[in-house]
Amino acid sequence: MENNDSNNTWKWILVLAVIAGLGFMTFFAGFGAGFGTGRVTSPQIASLKDMPFERTGPEGMNLPRITANSDLPREFDLLWEAWDALNEDFYGELPETPEMVGALVTGMLRAAEYEQDESLDLEDTSDDILEAVVETLEQQFGTLPEPSPLIYGAINGVTFALEDDYTFLRNPEQAEFFNEGLNGSFEGIGARVDTAEDGGVLIVEPFEGQPAWEAGIRRDDIILAVDDVDVTDMSLQDAIQLIRGPKGSKVVLLVRSPEQESREITVKRDRISIPAVEYEMLDNNIAYIRLGEFSTPSTRQLRDALDELQEQEPVGLILDLRGNPGGFLRTAVDISSEFIEDGPILVERFSDGEEQVYEASGNGRALDIPLVVLVNEASASASEILAGAIQDTSRGVLAGETTFGKGSVQVPHELSDGSMLSVTTARWFTPADQQIHGAGLVPDIQVERSLEDRAEDRDPQLEKAIEYLLENFGQ
Repeated sequence: MENNDSNNTWKWILVLAVIAGLGFMTFFAGFGAGFGTGRVTSPQIASLKDMPFERTGPEGMNLPRITANSDLPREFDLLWEAWDALNEDFYGELPETPEMVGALVTGMLRAAEYEQDESLDLEDTSDDILEAVVETLEQQFGTLPEPSPLIYGAINGVTFALEDDYTFLRNPEQAEFFNEGLNGSFEGIGARVDTAEDGGVLIVEPFEGQPAWEAGIRRDDIILAVDDVDVTDMSLQDAIQLIRGPKGSKVVLLVRSPEQESREITVKRDRISIPAVEYEMLDNNIAYIRLGEFSTPSTRQLRDALDELQEQEPVGLILDLRGNPGGFLRTAVDISSEFIEDGPILVERFSDGEEQVYEASGNGRALDIPLVVLVNEASASASEILAGAIQDTSRGVLAGETTFGKGSVQVPHELSDGSMLSVTTARWFTPADQQIHGAGLVPDIQVERSLEDRAEDRDPQLEKAIEYLLENFGQ
């Protein structure tokens, strides 16, 4: 008798597990397929608004009820009584149905362990549940859907439960997209972009002589649709993936320029070499370097720029990190060492309390030149490592707006099918032990740059940096 009851208990557990699995698989299959395509250190990732469901609250929730024809015993009616009471009276927003059903299954598994005074074989139990899910999918759809999206969805379901925005899976296409960006080249239209304030893709800088520029796209244009697909409510990474494509292919962009009607522009994609570093001598003998990202070519390009500019004996240097989303940690340390002679660049702190300190190499090219670093709300991760080290060591001053606040480190794991699992391994802190994650860096000189400034091609942040250098170091 006890054996029968035990078997029945497991039967009910698996029935609910199937439901939970279906909910999670359906939910996360879509979630995984569209999840973040930006670089690991970039802050732009898919958020809850990008997921294929609506948070309707308790009144809109539809727990898949077990019908009278099911094999569940009548004792489970108590579960629905409790469920209704929660729906009716709970103060706050209840989780979505898949999460709640998953919680039911977890609770039952733990209760079964306690009542039987025996630990479950978690591997076998998980296998049983997954097999039940696969069987249920086959019954539901006739044939099992493509396994890859389901597997990716399942993995991202696990990462989602970790509640860490930067631990997630990229499918093989997204992984290739990620690697291309950090290697300094890709196939697309050739423009630096950001999220537009009211939705869409803002053109921060079209690369001169490349496809977007040649097609007439200019700074502050906003892409509203890509090949008739609206991107105004889409994450930046998903929109970029639509814009990019094979060399020689064409893409039709719906573009709105400042104070102009929207218009369609056809752009022929090409192989794009990312100008990680742009530089020039400004008036009054001030050197200017814009660092777009911390990719593989960035260190060499920055060193070349510093060598050429230093030959002209500038009175000061402006390093522009605005809109820089980050990149490789090692590149951030190497570039920081060009400006800081000795001491720590950052401290990497792990969950077990262990630390790794990254020190300056001591052979930089610009250790003494007066320095202003420009930052804004889109300066993130590796940009904040460099800016934080400059600020904490008093090597220079920061000007602009508070940075994004992304202070965690990810390790990418390439899986056997070419997909990539990014895993957060540590948080990093500035030399003075500032925690950047969730807070960002507050500039020494705070200056905003409004949309009107952009439309009129004004740059009060750059102007303030020039003013500071001339007042304090001008000849």
